[in-house]
Amino acid sequence: MTDLAIPSSPWGYWRSATAFVVAAIAAIVGVGVVLRLPVLAQQYGGSAFLLVYVLALAFAAWPLLSAELMLGRLLRQDFVGGLRSDIQKRSLTRAWMSLAILSLLVPLIVLSFYAVIAGWNAAFLVRALSNNLAPLQAGDATAPFLALAQDAERSMAWHTLMVVASAVVVARGLRGGVEQCARMVLLVTLLLVLFLALVAGRSGALDAAVGIWLRWDWSALGWRGASEALRQALFSAGIGLGMMLALGAFLSERARILRLSAASLAGSTLFAVVAGSLIVGFVESADLEAAGQMPTLFVALVQYAAAQEARWVPAAVYLMMTLLALASMVALMEPLVQFVMGRKRCTRVYAVGVVGVTVWALGLCTVLTFGSALFSDIGGRSLFGWLQTLSLQWGAPLAILVISLYVGRIWSRAQLSIAMGARLKDDETRRVGRRALTLRFLLVYPARVVAIFTLLYGIGVVDWVVGFWSVTS
Repeated sequence: MTDLAIPSSPWGYWRSATAFVVAAIAAIVGVGVVLRLPVLAQQYGGSAFLLVYVLALAFAAWPLLSAELMLGRLLRQDFVGGLRSDIQKRSLTRAWMSLAILSLLVPLIVLSFYAVIAGWNAAFLVRALSNNLAPLQAGDATAPFLALAQDAERSMAWHTLMVVASAVVVARGLRGGVEQCARMVLLVTLLLVLFLALVAGRSGALDAAVGIWLRWDWSALGWRGASEALRQALFSAGIGLGMMLALGAFLSERARILRLSAASLAGSTLFAVVAGSLIVGFVESADLEAAGQMPTLFVALVQYAAAQEARWVPAAVYLMMTLLALASMVALMEPLVQFVMGRKRCTRVYAVGVVGVTVWALGLCTVLTFGSALFSDIGGRSLFGWLQTLSLQWGAPLAILVISLYVGRIWSRAQLSIAMGARLKDDETRRVGRRALTLRFLLVYPARVVAIFTLLYGIGVVDWVVGFWSVTS
């Protein structure tokens, strides 16, 4: 196959390039970048970790995100049907359909447990606003979270609320739902970050927030920190979760994908560095420990509320996390809705209903993990742990690897040039050709190496090799 044409979108386009970048930033940040990035930096050498992270963004995440957006735009909506047709035209083996399977299974699994976590944030927002976070049972900071998570009925109610909210947004379509939701989320969260920055400046927490990045410790980075930086760079870009394939389906034929992907990565990184550092700064200023996203949100902030007798800072944080979670859920739901619409030839509302019920039912696995001892230990992991492992540690890295192989190996440079920007003027053709050559090189070498390493790291092979080397040496 020598021709590659970008079809028009049957269901409309983004209002502007800015609208796409706003939606991409909101979706990427909400997946779990806000707190995880500064916490990892604090643990693995501060700016040393950030340097490795930025390099991974530039040489691996950026080309991979660009490739994912190009795939989404090329195949348009119903990625599964579009990929099947593209594979047949190219006379490729059906093994490449594994990408289509992963593009559905990964967002479905992630969305199921992420909706539960989003519900917990919404529940803690209500508790913070009602000043019900400070009282601790026997001084145990985990008591408020365990009381919620182990109560299956309450946890299920908040989980249901978040699934319904995201379904309502997706049912309204691109401009009336996804765009408006992303714009509202980013505007409100920016105002919340400004509020947190002002409070941090007055309370002294700003020094602790800035101090995360003033530290430069290569010894603390080590191979573990570098590995986490590589994995977080791919995870921060939302690659392999299917949502960028879906958002890319609405890009116009003349959209400059390389610029859009770079702007999305830069914006989401800046937001995570600022917002996440402020949250960690509040915790550290109260001589508390920020150790992971969920412990920081549901334990350390509760301790902060009790120690400082404050409710507005935790309330602002929980509101921000709830809104960002909603934006991510909308983006994760979109590829599933597109698949049902393409497969069943049904309306968007009907497809949203099918996906919503499926996500809600699968989310009960996470609810029951914390609410029932039966699902707390299955093969050495809880059911919730297995869902995270299958989707984030195995499924997403495998999808990333297949994307790098499909676009970097199957597409020629000429085809990649067309996929990057169709209907170009004559004077732009040569320039786009050079960019396509560079992108293909990045996909074939550094991006693919990082994808393979991330997959091996996720399944435990890297840890085994390091442990074996330590013993033998």
